[in-house]
Amino acid sequence: MGEIDVTAFVADLVPAMTRRVPYRPPDDDEAAALEALAAALGRGETAGVASLGLEATFSGDTLVLASDPTSDRAWLVVVLRPGVVPDVVVEVPHPNADLDTELVGLSLRDRRAGALLLQAGAHRIAGAPPEAVDRIDCPADVSSRADAPFSRVASVLTARGLPQIQLHGFADRDGVDAVLSPGAAGGGPLLDAVEARLRAAGERVGTGEDPRWADLLGRRNVQGLDAAACGAAFVHLELSRSLRRDPGRREAVAAALAGALDDVLGVSST
Repeated sequence: MGEIDVTAFVADLVPAMTRRVPYRPPDDDEAAALEALAAALGRGETAGVASLGLEATFSGDTLVLASDPTSDRAWLVVVLRPGVVPDVVVEVPHPNADLDTELVGLSLRDRRAGALLLQAGAHRIAGAPPEAVDRIDCPADVSSRADAPFSRVASVLTARGLPQIQLHGFADRDGVDAVLSPGAAGGGPLLDAVEARLRAAGERVGTGEDPRWADLLGRRNVQGLDAAACGAAFVHLELSRSLRRDPGRREAVAAALAGALDDVLGVSST
């Protein structure tokens, strides 16, 4: 395949990720294949793609692995540079539900050679039973379910010590544009650098146990719990709707996140 616009290609998958799409968790063999894929991704390689129903699309130095968003195995979208060992995982856990978070993630990935984009393949409540009352009851809500394919891949990468930047969205609230938290993990240099860079970009950043945004801190987030257990950095970043709908602000946030990674990890190169 020739050159494509990777951002447009991935973004075009998102509208099909609706709550009405059928969804099922992986069986035991598929779960093992997901862990093998994750181990390969951590080495800058791919393996077991066909058995997981992931279609591979190449463009230049970039590979997109994507499940069919209309199938019951709507599990993953991964964007990487084959042969480049990743140094950070950029995560989009709630595509479509958290509008335009994938655009921030893709822009950040474009800015850092060592970034691997990990995106859920389905809407967070796809496949949820009618009686579901909590996020843990929704099999596709990857930030609540350790058995979700996204979570299985993230867990393997976190065990390698890779930092994670996870992007979420919230409806506009007075006085805050972004809410920043380490989830269940501890704070550290990356979280501090992200806060400093976002403030320098002009965004109003909420941190700590303030009642105005206490529900946005992701303390029970599965990926944050894994990071805490492994001692890896985890950045849980909630972005307001107004910010996410503004292309200029999205780009400024992506640039701020890339700058924070450069500050802490150094500049990555292919």
